Amino acid sequence: MKRAGNLFEVLISDQNLAKAIDEVNRSHRWHSRHQPNKTTAWVERTKEVRIKHLRKIITDGFVQKPPRIVERYDASARKWRTISEPIQWPDQYVHHALIQVIQPTLMRGMDRYCCGSIRGRGTHYAQRAIEGWMTSDIKGTRYCFCGDIRHFYDSLSPDIVMNRMRSLIKDRKTLDLIHRITKDGIKIGAYPSQWFANTVLQPLDVMIRQSGLCSHYVRYMDNLTIFGPNKRKLRKLKAMIEAWLAGHDLELKGDWQIYPVISTKCPEGRMPNSVGYRYGRGYTIPRKHNLLRTKRAIARYRKRVREGKRVSPRMAESILSRLGQLKHCNNVNIYKDLFRGERIVRDLKNIVRKQRREMLTWNMFLAAQSEEECCKKH
Repeated sequence: MKRAGNLFEVLISDQNLAKAIDEVNRSHRWHSRHQPNKTTAWVERTKEVRIKHLRKIITDGFVQKPPRIVERYDASARKWRTISEPIQWPDQYVHHALIQVIQPTLMRGMDRYCCGSIRGRGTHYAQRAIEGWMTSDIKGTRYCFCGDIRHFYDSLSPDIVMNRMRSLIKDRKTLDLIHRITKDGIKIGAYPSQWFANTVLQPLDVMIRQSGLCSHYVRYMDNLTIFGPNKRKLRKLKAMIEAWLAGHDLELKGDWQIYPVISTKCPEGRMPNSVGYRYGRGYTIPRKHNLLRTKRAIARYRKRVREGKRVSPRMAESILSRLGQLKHCNNVNIYKDLFRGERIVRDLKNIVRKQRREMLTWNMFLAAQSEEECCKKH
């Protein structure tokens, strides 16, 4: 593949830096508790000066500031994750400016079913693909291989990432900026990390496709779901995957599985489990753990209503989010079991609407107050 060059001049152009500023500011206007983001307001107020300043930071040699480390519990994965939140100025603006320029190069040659952290390729993109295969290709989905890469982000070394970037990009200044961003590791929470991670696994996707040992394949970040007509070919493919990962200082997680898929001829088989759903022949249902969490959340809501206690907007938003997952599967019997004729969704939406109206009024007041203070200073 021909390597991309002449990227640095595009990276530091006014148009690219202004787009990066707009993209970061779009999602950083407010802090928690309805407090306006002063950094965002400052950058927008002095946008032309910040563009020049950002260009100088990049050309003089960008140095990352230590990120803010946060421990967060991932309820879906049922484990704690260490999140590294980069400083907003200038780190996040530099990250977005870089990815905007190299994104077409990273997307070139990317597998059609490489999902996760890519716009337009979320969980439902992968879900629709698996549903189609389960319905239209019974022979090709007779067996399923599921596996994860163990501690993917922690195990992904900067040298492996840089070797992959050098095979795609030949612009030395752009490569130097990538090295400055990745030299401390590939951190969960940094915007470029998800792109670098997907790019490193592109050759693995190509190897699996060209092996001829599988019928269908989808990857959601480091989660591999592969279908094949027989178990022997999938075991052989699993050995090839382990060998490839070992060559890149990575390892397949020990809970990998190869099993027969449920069908009329194989009623003792199992339903493939991926991206939050379980897949049968012509139907889809949520994962057991996700459904259990939804039932428990609704039970807590009913208890608060019975006791006459206030239902917080955060609790209402959480339950609505969980119920939103059920829209993408066969949900008639689940809805009957959960709601029992009650209008829970309507009541929850009213709670959220009321809170958002109050937030909008308060935010407009704070924004006006902040503008008055800035005018007085100047």
